[in-house]
Amino acid sequence: MTSIKKILANQKNAKKSTGPKSVLGKMRSSLNSIKHSLTSEKYVAIGENKKEFEELKQNALKQFPIFDLHSEIIVRQIIKYEWESRRMSVFETGILGRESLDYEKSQMDNLRSYYVSSDDLTNNNQVTLSKSVELPAIAFLRDSNAGNAFLKVNTMDGRINSRLRQAIKDYQDYTNRRKK
Repeated sequence: MTSIKKILANQKNAKKSTGPKSVLGKMRSSLNSIKHSLTSEKYVAIGENKKEFEELKQNALKQFPIFDLHSEIIVRQIIKYEWESRRMSVFETGILGRESLDYEKSQMDNLRSYYVSSDDLTNNNQVTLSKSVELPAIAFLRDSNAGNAFLKVNTMDGRINSRLRQAIKDYQDYTNRRKK
């Protein structure tokens, strides 16, 4: 149990911490929401690199400073779309690798001259896929329902990049309007 003396001391100390006093301190603390609401748990899937997401977030916040709620919304979109664009690259690499290595040797023996086997590759060629690339690709391939996964990745990547460019333009337009 906490003593009465300790409770009174805590209450007295709490009155001293009323937040930042300076304009700069208030501006800095107003950005706490972006630090807490853009957590990697919301955006980083299993197998993806949290550290890479955090670096992306920090670089984006330097490039696109947040100064109000509207700018926060736009910057959040920029970070999300850039992260999704990077994810599409992983999907494409994983799909290409999976399709290159995933075959039945017995079915391929008569077509051996047309196809490269993993046995044919030298040490300078990648024979295996890392799980961080292969697992998302397998999930994407399953989601494609035997459709053309490359076409789907390309379409999604194009849409994401278009949204990313628009979000960056929105940020620039908004900051220019605020300066006037």
